[in-house]
Amino acid sequence: MLKLSSIFAAILFSSLLLPSCSLKYDEPVNTESLSPELQFTNVDYKRYKNKKLDTQIKADILERYRNDGSAYAKNAEFFAWNDKSELTTEGSCALLGIDSQNDIYTLFNSIFLHNIEQNFQLKATNLKWNGKTEQLSSGKTDTVYLIRDDIEIEGTGFSASGISRSFTFEESVSGVIITEDKETEGEEEQDEEIQ
Repeated sequence: MLKLSSIFAAILFSSLLLPSCSLKYDEPVNTESLSPELQFTNVDYKRYKNKKLDTQIKADILERYRNDGSAYAKNAEFFAWNDKSELTTEGSCALLGIDSQNDIYTLFNSIFLHNIEQNFQLKATNLKWNGKTEQLSSGKTDTVYLIRDDIEIEGTGFSASGISRSFTFEESVSGVIITEDKETEGEEEQDEEIQ
């Protein structure tokens, strides 16, 4: 009798679940948005403008998606050159997201960025570059380390403009700025600590 009542309970429980099932089998699933259109390993991608090397990306894996034109690179190294074929920027990150339609590049984890033209280096865990506005920014609470000849600072809420060649930190900042005293120039340098 116990066995029969447990079978009856299982059937009753199953019959209550079946009408509440919400899967819609008549609607097709778009698997194109979930799977990459193209996937490459050990990539060395080069882009040319006016017959001159403009951009280079090396990565362990590069995936391109059809639906929105996005691409993702794992363990990426990237390089950029100016119109005079001079290397202007080099860097690396664990994951690079590329939105080519909107000219937005998102960098994640172990980010190293070296701008040769402006002579600075950045280290961060999360950065976003907007190519249309030439704006580089971090998350509000993400720490960015900036190193230049006369500056070694870290802070949160980083933002930099490629147009005005300026940068700001919205939140806490600490580090060292080295300045030269005009009267004793060449004799000694002064160190200033920022807290």
